Amino acid sequence: LLCLVPVVRLLKVLRHFETFQLLLSAFKQVLEALPVLLYTQLLLTLVFSSLIFLVEPRDNFASLPTAAWLTIVTMTTVGYGDVTPASPAGSCVVGILVISSVIFTAFPLGIIGSTFTAVWSDRDRILLMQRTRDCLDQWGYTAHDIAKLFKLADQDGDNELNLEEFRDLMDHMRLGLKDERVVELFLSFDYD
Repeated sequence: LLCLVPVVRLLKVLRHFETFQLLLSAFKQVLEALPVLLYTQLLLTLVFSSLIFLVEPRDNFASLPTAAWLTIVTMTTVGYGDVTPASPAGSCVVGILVISSVIFTAFPLGIIGSTFTAVWSDRDRILLMQRTRDCLDQWGYTAHDIAKLFKLADQDGDNELNLEEFRDLMDHMRLGLKDERVVELFLSFDYD
């Protein structure tokens, strides 16, 4: 139990890093695809375990769990070498398993990579939302008060914020964004 205390303390420190919020956001988005990927991996494991168990002699693979062990070790590219196919047919099945595993591994990596790219390109908006939530919580504002804040920042009364009004709002909120980031953020919100 005492071994976990430093780990928990480090995890508590992580929540103060803004880029960690980006990482969490990406993980939340990737988790949507996880059940389908796990089901596909389970299906591949069962199919190839059964094939290996059928084509290999019983003295090499005495049970289906042994064949499943070989399949899982091969799919995860760990490859302990404690169990290997003895027959040419078993070697062919394991060869097809290796190729299938490499192709299957490419799918989640592509999904994860594109998600992290999307989150990184949207980082200003995500970080601004997090900073705004923190500031609003700190000052005691609720989500219903945001419309009032925008109305107060709207100096010319046209119910729209122009760039100068948006800059003033960001300055008053003390979010710590540089001027270039404020302009980029405004342009991402306002297309006209």
